[in-house]
Amino acid sequence: MSVTTAALVLSWGCLALLALAMAGILRQLRELQTEVAQFSAPPWRAATGRRVPELAGADPLVLLVLDPGCSFCDAVHEPFTQLAGEHPATRFEVLSPRARWADTPTIRSRVDPGLVTELDLPWAPALLHVGADGTVLAGQPVASPERLDEQVASLLNTALNRQGA
Repeated sequence: MSVTTAALVLSWGCLALLALAMAGILRQLRELQTEVAQFSAPPWRAATGRRVPELAGADPLVLLVLDPGCSFCDAVHEPFTQLAGEHPATRFEVLSPRARWADTPTIRSRVDPGLVTELDLPWAPALLHVGADGTVLAGQPVASPERLDEQVASLLNTALNRQGA
């Protein structure tokens, strides 16, 4: 192999390594931007006050927003479906961009990637309290499956206090 060929192969190898390094740096930059965006606005106010006509109904709504890539969402889904019977004056629904939780017979499941994108929540799983007119009254990330009933009660009370009830 000549010196010119060796130099050419070596320079192409260096370019490939440089491209891989830049791809890694860009990926890390995107991850950091996502983390900063999550903390730039208080998460419990991310969707508060937004009117979403698709969520309007006869009764207020407690909406659990899930993400198929979230393993914690699986642990929260089952306790949430059991809470629907404890609050008969409130609708309980699950929203996800994919049909992973759509086969639950005890609770309505919405599969609507557009609506999930429109809500643009910085965390998953998330609980939202939505008024009958479709206005998001309050929201918060789910802390744990064991405390989900407390969180739902707190969310409902917080939204009522903000309305002046």
